[in-house]
Amino acid sequence: MKRTWQLGNALALVFALVANFLTGAQILDLPPINEVSDKYATYLTPAGYAFSIWTLIYLLLIVFAVYQARDLRDPRDENDVPLRLGPLFIIASICNGLWTYVFVKEWVGLSVIVLLTLTATLYAALWRLGVGTTRPSTKDFLMVWLPLMLYTGWVTAASIVNIATYLDSKDVTVSPLASTVVIVVLTAALLFLLLKRNLRELLFSCAWALVAVGLRQLQLSQSTSVAIVALVCAGVLVLAMLVHAMARGLSYDGRTESAPA
Repeated sequence: MKRTWQLGNALALVFALVANFLTGAQILDLPPINEVSDKYATYLTPAGYAFSIWTLIYLLLIVFAVYQARDLRDPRDENDVPLRLGPLFIIASICNGLWTYVFVKEWVGLSVIVLLTLTATLYAALWRLGVGTTRPSTKDFLMVWLPLMLYTGWVTAASIVNIATYLDSKDVTVSPLASTVVIVVLTAALLFLLLKRNLRELLFSCAWALVAVGLRQLQLSQSTSVAIVALVCAGVLVLAMLVHAMARGLSYDGRTESAPA
């Protein structure tokens, strides 16, 4: 069964990459994703440059896919990641590949369901792997934890934007006040995850998104309050990450020793 999950994880990621390329390159005669995003832009929509984080995430996911399949020919007991993940990464990758197509087709409500499924599946994967509650080896941290945490953090922020986009498509405006409340609640939830689950690197992607939200609001001169709150909350997340890193390093189980190589 382990080999099945290893191959499934790799093939599912290939599906996600190819699907996103075909959609993004407009080979399927679909509108650009930024055109649809701008059509339903809200106070929570980040600046366009923010989506460049996908390049980093995809590169790290490729590393993850190769690493989890490293013993495909000669299975070793110490590599239990595929068995612990089960079908979760496969489901997440399928949702990833489907989302862009669904979104550019302007099936916005369905895109919310797909993205929330992706997000929930990734959190389940983090829980199944014990991310943030055990002390990983350096390799496991860099090639399993880091890719999945950055991925999960970004889709967490993207899910909130997607919901706001859906509301806008239904002529329900998310006001600046509501947007600031959402940002503050998101920040509080992330700090809770940091304290209770040590999901430090997950905060980076969300902080990246919040900076992009703030800068877009300043650039367009739409809402100074949303811009200030987004930038301040991003700063709080970065500060919390730094304090956590100085206190624990790569140790996530309450001890301060460095993780074994």
